[in-house]
Amino acid sequence: MADPKGIHLIVNLSASQTRRRLKGFGHGVRKIQSAGKNQAIIIHTATGEHLMELEAKFADVGSVNGRSSVCERSADNRGLSTAANTGHFPGVPHT
Repeated sequence: MADPKGIHLIVNLSASQTRRRLKGFGHGVRKIQSAGKNQAIIIHTATGEHLMELEAKFADVGSVNGRSSVCERSADNRGLSTAANTGHFPGVPHT
């Protein structure tokens, strides 16, 4: 089964909690995948105002759209190399 095309937004919540927050939301959300313990990947096509609304849903827990500081901070807390430095996000297929 092919993965849906879209932008990956990584949030610091489990996949089930992420699905609950997005229930009935729409705005270009294609799929939600688990990215390990307490992290999920939202595959979406949201842009502009819809993207801001999507990111606002996860402002209290932190989200990463592409390569950003939230992922770096979580990796630093675990003593791991950062995803921004390695270019690899756990659970995200390489393209």
